[in-house]
Parts: sequence; structure tokens; C-alpha cells
Amino acid sequence: MDLFTPIVPKEEQHNHFLYITEPGFCEPEIEVIKSWADGFIDRNGKLVQEFQTKFNSVFWELYLFACFKELGCSVDTSHETPDFLVSSPYGDFIAEAAIASNSEGYRPEWDKDYDLLENTSIKDILRLSAIRLEFSINKKSKKFRKDYSKLPHVKNKPFVICVAPFEQPFFFLQDSLAIIRVLYGYEEVLSRRDADGNLTIIGDSYNYRVQKKPGFNVNVGLFTNSKLKHVSAVIFNNRATFCKVRALAKISKYPVLFSGSRSYQSDQQVGLYRFLEERPIYKETIADGLHILINPFAENPLDLKLFDNREIALHNYDPKTGDYLSYIPNNFLLHRTCTSITSADHLQELKKSLKEQNYKELEPEIWEEDDLIEFGGKLGYICNNHMAHYKGWSVIVSLDSIDQDWSSIAIQKLCYSISEFQIENSKGSQNSILLGEFFSTKDEAYIAMKKKIDEFKAT
Repeated sequence: MDLFTPIVPKEEQHNHFLYITEPGFCEPEIEVIKSWADGFIDRNGKLVQEFQTKFNSVFWELYLFACFKELGCSVDTSHETPDFLVSSPYGDFIAEAAIASNSEGYRPEWDKDYDLLENTSIKDILRLSAIRLEFSINKKSKKFRKDYSKLPHVKNKPFVICVAPFEQPFFFLQDSLAIIRVLYGYEEVLSRRDADGNLTIIGDSYNYRVQKKPGFNVNVGLFTNSKLKHVSAVIFNNRATFCKVRALAKISKYPVLFSGSRSYQSDQQVGLYRFLEERPIYKETIADGLHILINPFAENPLDLKLFDNREIALHNYDPKTGDYLSYIPNNFLLHRTCTSITSADHLQELKKSLKEQNYKELEPEIWEEDDLIEFGGKLGYICNNHMAHYKGWSVIVSLDSIDQDWSSIAIQKLCYSISEFQIENSKGSQNSILLGEFFSTKDEAYIAMKKKIDEFKAT
């Protein structure tokens, strides 16, 4: 299968394909992609055209095909659908590839104007990614129920959705944060830094919805109930990009620098270490950065022994406690970017290739007034956090897990997460109200806090 000889006009070729096939520039990388495609069957005769015009979806399929083989599996791509019938030493499973792409009118991932990064918040990156990942996963879930589940080679086998994010220019900054929120509702770790700069984890926060636009929310936490029990797991890798290809390629005529971080674990410490290395000193495997996100409600569970003792992270959810669980192995690839050192003229040509046009942008988050939202999570003995906006105030209502009663705290600033509330409240620069009494229900505590806010505004 010849992926790289152009079969479509240049004006129809994807920007990544144009970049890779520029003469004398990416020959070692081309050889890596060719090796991924070795043995891959083009079932509908459109793979080469889609690789040259759409790129990301085919790139992701080829990566998965190569990754499964590296894990010791045999991969059958002869069936028209779904994408892969994977045979492992621990049983067969069905794998379906999906990508999260940009919505129509939004800036595509290849249009990376780094001048925009300064004004791009990680909060908005994660929100947009969660919206698009949820859409892609649910689309494949519906396809399975409607079509795939009826196929003889699919029945009674674990069904795994393999999804990668390519929905925005700075998608690579999300790591695994968005997919964890989509599947488990897990928002973030809550921490506190002391005067010496030491960081202490004090709790965590959950959020089971993401605002697509004011008045329209997307429900997340897909693996916290049995609605998607037909989906056994999700495979995800935000490191499966062209930087992965560069890391696996032989040295070429231009330098490539890799920077990022890996996990560090010992008997005394857990943390991360950063790296900055040049090819070929830098080493990475094809499975580096791979996440397996497990559905605890799966009717056909995936056997996880396939991923034992590998550079692969595992994620799960405990239905009894409502806790998100994760296992991150030592030296796991948490984050990685790469930079190729090319001529100034070449960089100028690449910048000219970016389309100068106006794109749609994610609308700012605006909550419905007086709507108490479940956030969950724990902060010491405080749990079951709920949050609302009321007359310019952010209100948190929480349960005391020891006494099993409810109280509330509020600050006069609109916050959109528990951690944002925590940070703003710690500054001491906002008016705040702490409810001095406890109630048997969250609604009673919330009503009491609203009364306090009304009294505050009246004075």
C-alpha cells in the first residue's frame, strides 16, 4: 500500500501530508509510518485518499494497528466493520477507532498559530476537548448498538473505543485530563502550597457536566453508571502524534528536541521529572503515553493482563465509593512535545500555509442563575460538594461526612470549579460568608445561604 505517492491534487492535500512529503525533509518519519501500515488491509479502497486528504483518522488507525502488534496481538482488519478484531493471549476483543475533530467553523488542529497560545487558557482547552471527546465516544456507542452488536464476529466480545483528540490547535496540552472527566466525571486534584512552596494534596473535585454553550450542557461521567455497559473500555493516547513518529525515527539531517515529563515513583517519593533531549539520545516506545480507561459496568470486561508490566496507565472507577482510581507506572510518559530545528526560510513558508480566516470560538461559560450543580469530590471530611451562582456570588454547599449534616460557604465572585473557588477564597480579597449552622439537607443549607446573601446585599 503506497500512502505517500500523491493521488489527489495538491490543493486537496492535508497540511500534515504536505509537510511530511516535502522533499528531503521527513524521509525517516515516512519509513516509520510505512512500518505501521505493514499488513494493514485497505478494506474500502479509500485509505490512501483519506490519509492524503484527512490524515488524522488514518494516522490514528495505523498507530493502533502497530501498537496492538507491539503488544503481541494479531489484528484482523478484513471485516468491513468494526475497525479491528484483536486476538490476544488473553482473549479476543473488538476495537473501533475514533478521533475528536474540530466542529465546523472552528480552528482546525493543524492551524497552530503559537501567537494565540498566550491568550488560550487550559480551562477552555479542556472544556472544548471534553465536548468533542464525549461526542465521538457517544457516536461510536450508538453505532455499536445499532449495527456492530448484531455482527457474528462481534457478539459476546469486549468492545473497546479507541479515541484520540485532534479537535483544536493546542490539543496536546490536555494530556489525559479531559478524557478522565468525560468518562469518570473527575475534574481535578485539590491542593495547597505552604510558605516554603511544598505542595499538599487536600482533596479532589468531580463535575458531571460540561457547558457547550450557555443553556446547553453535555453530561459526562459516562463510566459512572451502566448506560454504556456495552463499552468495555476506552483506549486513549494524546502522545500519538507526529512527535511520536519523530521519536521512533532514525536521525535525519535536522535536529529534533524533545521536552516533557515522566512519572517518578519510589518507596519514598511520587512525582515527575522533566526532560529535554535531542534525537537520537531521546528514547520513546510506541506504547508510551497509552491510557486504558476501564468501564466497571462492562457486560464483557476487557482482560487487563495484556497491559501488565507495560508503559501503560490504567484508570477505573469504584461504584461503591464513587472514587476515580488510577495506576500510573514508573517512568510513564505524562507529557511530551517536540521541536524541529529548521531554517528560518522554511519556518516562514510553514507560517504562510496557515489560513488567515476568522474561526468560531468557544463561548464563555455562563451558568444558569440559582442552579445547584453536583460537583462531588472530597476535601478532608467535607464531601458531596454542590455549587451555584446566585446574584454574583459563588455558593458551595457541602456535607460533613462525620456528622452527616450540610453547611455552606460563599464568595462574591463567579467561580466555575471547586479549585477556582478555593484559590479565590484563600486570597481573602473577596467578600465571603460562612454559614454558622448546619442543616439536615443540602436544600435547607442552600436556602439559608441565599438568605444571608440577600441580607448582605441589603446592608
